[in-house]
Amino acid sequence: MARGVTDYEACQSGYSQESSGAYQSKYFSKAETECHCGCGGNVINPLLLQKLDQLRDMIGGPLELSCAYRCPAHNREVGGVDNSQHVLGNAADVLVPDYGHCNTAEQLAWYATEIGFDGIGIYPESGFVHVDVRDGGKSPGVYRWTE
Repeated sequence: MARGVTDYEACQSGYSQESSGAYQSKYFSKAETECHCGCGGNVINPLLLQKLDQLRDMIGGPLELSCAYRCPAHNREVGGVDNSQHVLGNAADVLVPDYGHCNTAEQLAWYATEIGFDGIGIYPESGFVHVDVRDGGKSPGVYRWTE
């Protein structure tokens, strides 16, 4: 039943795994974006990968993801919201790098804004920025929040 809900919500967001083609990222491996519970789930919106690659290019150095896709069960375990963009394959949490020009969550969020992510959540205490493409890149920076 959970997979049916996830499939329906993914359809509503305009993203479908079947239409996405092969996994393609210049910098991020499939292992970096799959669910951390060990289920092997890895439903990732190609637009998310494209924007993550752009973010890495703009920053000029490697970035580490704390999570990207989460299966519904793992999302519940970690306290994620029911309509999480992670479950839909539209989101990633990017750890704040340690570069002179980008070493705070606020600075990383500025770069994410420049790239045009739809959702940007700033978590300075936890050391990451949530980025997502919930509207297919049509609502850059509309969904913003801070921890």
